[in-house]
Amino acid sequence: MNTLIRKELREHFKLALLGCALFVFILVQNYRECNALYAGLALGADSWNNANAQPLLSGSTTSATGLFCAIFGAVLGWLQIHNERHRDLWAFLIHRPLSRTKIFAAKMIAGLGLYALGAGLPLLGFIVMTWMPGHIAAPFEWTMTLPVLSFYLSGFVFYFAGMLTSLRQARWYASRGLGLGAALIISIALSSAPEFWRALCFILVGGAILGTAAWGSFASNGYYAGQPTSGRRALVGSLVLGSLVVVGLAVALLESVLPREAYTWSRYQITTDGGIYKMTQPAGKPLEITELNGAPLLDPKTGRPMTPTDFNRLAARVISVGVQFSDPAKALRQSYGGYQQTFHYFSLWRQTPDTLWYWTWNGRLLGYDIASRRFIGSLGPDGFAPGIPGGAAHFSQPEGVTYSGYYNSSYPARTVLTDHAVYVLDLEHRATQPFFTTTDNDPIGGALDVEQGYGWGYTVVVTKNLIHLLTPDGKVVWQTPYSPGYPAYPDVEISFLEPSNRFALCLNPARLPDKTNSPPCHFVWLAAGQGALTNRDLPSLARIWTLPWTERLMGVAMPPAFWPAVGWLYGNWYLATLLRQERLLSLAGAVACMGAGWWLGRRYHFTVAAQLKWAGFHLLTGLPGLLGFLCAQEWPAHEPCPKCKQARLVDRETCEYCGAGFAPPPRNGTEIFEPDLNQDTGR
Repeated sequence: MNTLIRKELREHFKLALLGCALFVFILVQNYRECNALYAGLALGADSWNNANAQPLLSGSTTSATGLFCAIFGAVLGWLQIHNERHRDLWAFLIHRPLSRTKIFAAKMIAGLGLYALGAGLPLLGFIVMTWMPGHIAAPFEWTMTLPVLSFYLSGFVFYFAGMLTSLRQARWYASRGLGLGAALIISIALSSAPEFWRALCFILVGGAILGTAAWGSFASNGYYAGQPTSGRRALVGSLVLGSLVVVGLAVALLESVLPREAYTWSRYQITTDGGIYKMTQPAGKPLEITELNGAPLLDPKTGRPMTPTDFNRLAARVISVGVQFSDPAKALRQSYGGYQQTFHYFSLWRQTPDTLWYWTWNGRLLGYDIASRRFIGSLGPDGFAPGIPGGAAHFSQPEGVTYSGYYNSSYPARTVLTDHAVYVLDLEHRATQPFFTTTDNDPIGGALDVEQGYGWGYTVVVTKNLIHLLTPDGKVVWQTPYSPGYPAYPDVEISFLEPSNRFALCLNPARLPDKTNSPPCHFVWLAAGQGALTNRDLPSLARIWTLPWTERLMGVAMPPAFWPAVGWLYGNWYLATLLRQERLLSLAGAVACMGAGWWLGRRYHFTVAAQLKWAGFHLLTGLPGLLGFLCAQEWPAHEPCPKCKQARLVDRETCEYCGAGFAPPPRNGTEIFEPDLNQDTGR
């Protein structure tokens, strides 16, 4: 076995060396992009590109790492088998005085070691470089290595997929490459995982399935028959995952060439004069703008229904504040995605002439010198301090800013929050100043800076009991009770009317899709210095999501077992947002596939126990499971039985219908044995 390991290392070391050099080149290019960003910032350029500030989290780094590791792992695994697929070489290999399992283990040990050398060493050097002070002017945590680490580990899955692809005795244009599709599904799943441990579970499960499938195929020279039971099951599982890619691509192709229906939605819109109108977008139809009584909104100039373009000129500017009292920082962090998102770790907050300031989830702003690229200290409610003091005060959450009515999370706010105060940042002088304070029994649940023109116009602060609108100097424009309040009404919208001292407030209930008993929307009209003038409740508008035909088709194709996996990945709240229709379509498609599999089993005379097992399998896996079943089985041909004339299987000694044997071949004069008289007479 040691001899085989050395032989594999010697034969494929050049490939590992070539991959190592290529990966070094890719990572150096990503580091140069980071250097270009810092050079621009040193010259006074403005940039809020969070990802390029820390190359470990750069989109180009993670995508390049994922693509390189996938290709390198698959090519390495494929070449280890392909170079010996010539019949003489294969026979020489498998007739060594070792079991096929040990031969496969020797190849695997050598291949995984070469992969670790070719992809692991450059990545390790890249991580060390970003960790050493003076190279990167951005925060570093060891958890920032998890995104690239997950893509690096996914290369092991692609390695086994490459081996399986080279081993299988199937056509290239048919099912031979489905192992690579299974690895692609695993890669997509770990890219979407909100936490690293979930991504690691996908890698371990995917590696176990594809590794076992490759081992089983190696033991049977690539055929399904003759494999160990675990190898057959793993092969079918990998083919099901690969078929899922094929089904998704087919539906996406149909969606791209055929017209797609739209979703149906409705919402209220306030105009600058304080009027409320209903906007409805029916599926596949033009936008409808109506008054609250259902009559179409008419253009006073033409007397015809108002067009969306003309209505947009009348619509008021709207800003929205999301309210959260229970651990708001955690809720905001989760809303920006999982561990692979830059904002999960930090946000490039602001730039002064010589310093970059970052928001991090320890609740303090971290400063890095642009020239030396070294950490200089942190800023909190108690001011600036060298390092990160352990007992220092912390902010509770950052806030975004609205500009021209749109929320822009990449543009930094001028204020940050604690549970009972809002602070204005003076980064030039490395200081903070209280802007708004409240009492202990009235904590802050959300705040938002509002841009007006090219400057700071207002700040909205929502506490447990009140909603405040403040000017930049801290003067109260108006305040009104936050009633109905949190958690039934977590969304606060403010519309800016004309004249400029008039406003409209809308409290939206928590979204309950397709529910008719949702609480109403609460509207309040206010004026500067006067507070609330009048109020009104209107029925909440449930969002009616009509499934386009392409999504109905995808629902039919998706296996029922897919939905619990998605719920485990994203949480049960995601399953709650799915339409019941999608799950029913998935179940209906699985039942149809179960019927097709049962018919195939009867046609090829499976045993009753095998029929029942495959039926349960098809009910769980649907169309991808049926495709995997078709691709895994080696279906024998049929030919007419000379006695009963039924189409019999050619891989059986006797007819499964009448029990007759095969007819003797016709004589052509080249026979060298005496004829069997009993066979000739039919006895």
